[in-house]
Amino acid sequence: MIMSDDQDRRLGSTDFQGVLHREIFAQGVEFVNHFATIAQCCPSRASLLRGQAAHNTNVTNVHAPGGNYDKWVVAGLDEDYLPHWLKKAGYRAEYVGKFLNGLNVVNANIMPKGWDHIDALLDPYTTYYNVPVMSQNGERPVYYKGFHSTDVVRIKALDRLKFLLSQKQPYYLQIAPYSVHVQNDINRAVPLARHMDLFPDVGAPRLPNYNPPDEYQAGKGSWLRTLPLMNASVQAEADYSYRLRAQSLQGVDEIIQDVVHMLSAHGQLDDTYIVFTSDNGYKIGQHRVPGGKALFYAEDTNLPFAVRGPGIPKNVTSQIPGVHLDLAPTFLDIAGLPRSEWPAFLDGQSLLPQWRDPHASNGSGTGDGNSKETLNVEFWGSCTIEAPNGRELGAPFKTTSYKTLRMLGDRQSWLLSVWCTGDVELYDTAADPFELRNLAGNPDYDAVWNRLNALLLVTKSCAGGTCRDPWAVFAANSTRNISTMAEAMDPRYDAYFASFPRVHFGTCMQYQDIKNEEPFYPPAAATTGLGQADRRPTDNFVSTNPGVAITDAGLYGTLAQRNATLEQVYANARNLTDAEINMPGGRVGGAEKRWGVMSVPEWILEGHD
Repeated sequence: MIMSDDQDRRLGSTDFQGVLHREIFAQGVEFVNHFATIAQCCPSRASLLRGQAAHNTNVTNVHAPGGNYDKWVVAGLDEDYLPHWLKKAGYRAEYVGKFLNGLNVVNANIMPKGWDHIDALLDPYTTYYNVPVMSQNGERPVYYKGFHSTDVVRIKALDRLKFLLSQKQPYYLQIAPYSVHVQNDINRAVPLARHMDLFPDVGAPRLPNYNPPDEYQAGKGSWLRTLPLMNASVQAEADYSYRLRAQSLQGVDEIIQDVVHMLSAHGQLDDTYIVFTSDNGYKIGQHRVPGGKALFYAEDTNLPFAVRGPGIPKNVTSQIPGVHLDLAPTFLDIAGLPRSEWPAFLDGQSLLPQWRDPHASNGSGTGDGNSKETLNVEFWGSCTIEAPNGRELGAPFKTTSYKTLRMLGDRQSWLLSVWCTGDVELYDTAADPFELRNLAGNPDYDAVWNRLNALLLVTKSCAGGTCRDPWAVFAANSTRNISTMAEAMDPRYDAYFASFPRVHFGTCMQYQDIKNEEPFYPPAAATTGLGQADRRPTDNFVSTNPGVAITDAGLYGTLAQRNATLEQVYANARNLTDAEINMPGGRVGGAEKRWGVMSVPEWILEGHD
């Protein structure tokens, strides 16, 4: 599995990836309706690895109090997730690259559990492309001087793949470069030096929702409606950002190319599933946001996703929906782990039947024949704008929490989102695919709103089967046999759906708070649901945030380094010193350095109710 970071699909980023098209799209299936259920790095990755919605993992942001690696550990989520399950199936599980935000130089000795081998990028240097710092299996952080992090991840991953191919044991290898995420201090991606002259005339696509006029922007919720039109200089910066992203993706394409070449050279290409995706999407100029993610719009949540492998037809584009929650059960299906040994808390379902039969229809109406047409999207906390003028616009915005329902159908599709501010956005995405004209408040759509609101009450509360088939909740709690949107729209049910309370928040908070988000449906979710039985409490957990001690103005990833060896990567590498590890940066609590020891230090255990 190769996972890029913050890669758009709706803006055409994959058009710049010739290798992706040749080696995966043409040799497998591209699923154009694959979505993230939370559009931010850490919570999206946590949901993928646990197979749970963010409201069940309670990892809801990239930093405290919403969540990060420290919260993941304190909650005990690392004791029961994908690599543990794959190992039960007889697989070896390995990981190279970006893991979860907040895995850093201070807490890297708390090795992510389950992996037979993990070599992870470490904060605060994850974001600095030309200062790659990594920890291998909980060992002391190492600085790979003179290299770009995408090359380091590629070379290290190929070394692990070579080892895995020499073994008889089946394996899972996840390769996760930081590209095409912005480097946080400059709010731009930093390509490999050998790609910096490519695509000189490329700019951000001027889609209908790019820098929209006031008539559309006035209908947006919360802080979005306050954004001014992007002037010429802001648009020029957006074009530059888009060009850098296109250049950065060449390094990701080289990973795909080298992986395919090695598999082919070992005679294993046709026996191996290769999955390509990203953790969340991205927008540049849509709805006047110069750059960023974390919102519920299609640009933020609709991801590049493709797979090739045994039993997968070639050169197919499929409309069948899927979400990242489905990947863990899909991998367990491939691995042959008996269903009786799957975790009971999985919110997703296996996509393997879709992968093998990607021509199947969505059904004649929303929800018809495929429960995954109803998608939950959610977010808690603040949202930044990843552009130089972000602070001028007021970012970070602390009124960004929302609950969203997206429905995908062959004939009708909808998007309903409720902000913590009380603002509501409703779009007929079949007629308005760029999500411009807000229909909330239009009495002609009250019946639709009532149905979607009731369903949103379920999806924001769901766990297990109710996430996979939320319509079943209504059948179980009434005498009504409702399983699709088309059935729900029968006028006989007007009063029934109008009787449900509106989804709302008490106030805008920076993390998940059950009382603040009531009511839930079924109501028992507030006391026995929301993943509470499957994780430990994390209130007041201790979060680490080390400062930056190493800087390097060099630009690496030269043409000569395209074929660099692992030995060359290590030639100028060195361990971080204690002073570099303990660089002040807002860390809460002290930290012991017990490199190579995987026990949890006392300072982590201080996180408590």
